[in-house]
Amino acid sequence: MYWKNNRILQTNSSLKSFDLIVLSGEICKETKTKGNMSLDLHIITPEPVIKHGTGVYVRENGQTLELKTMEEVRAHFPDKDLSHIHEFDYEDEDFWHGNITHNMGKMAREVPVEGTNLSLFDLLWYPKEQGFNSAGAPRYREFVLKGYIYLRSHREELLPLNPENGWGNYDLLLAFTEDFLLHLIRAGDDYLVEAGV
Repeated sequence: MYWKNNRILQTNSSLKSFDLIVLSGEICKETKTKGNMSLDLHIITPEPVIKHGTGVYVRENGQTLELKTMEEVRAHFPDKDLSHIHEFDYEDEDFWHGNITHNMGKMAREVPVEGTNLSLFDLLWYPKEQGFNSAGAPRYREFVLKGYIYLRSHREELLPLNPENGWGNYDLLLAFTEDFLLHLIRAGDDYLVEAGV
């Protein structure tokens, strides 16, 4: 499915839980299923943390993100009835969660991790298969840092690998990796890393 100019409005509340596919600003279909279009990378805490949000998610430029405020929701969906949506606090086991299109896997495969046979793709898409399930593992943190440094310093070399359909790009992968790395460094030794592909 091609999502360049499309958005998904997803609500999760005690009243209803559904996905609305939004094409060019118009709600056209309600769906109960999600495609496997992206990587969901998590840093899981042993104890839930309190978060604030709206339960509304948008999928834009290769990422699914929660809109944190009603102002953001109204900006994305100005002509919709949003009376059932509100801001609220909730418990979540995710210390950090990031989502990125699989389109960026090609670029991540071309980012080597110095001193290993691994790539950034191996570390982000398949950490468990590489023997990493603890966010506190020093080698995992070191390897992700090495991948990030390569990614950041080889922009011109990697730009030609931007997806042709425009869904995702170098800057998205760089920001995703940086945000993950910053949270990985702050995570406790008992936090887990999980990748959903």
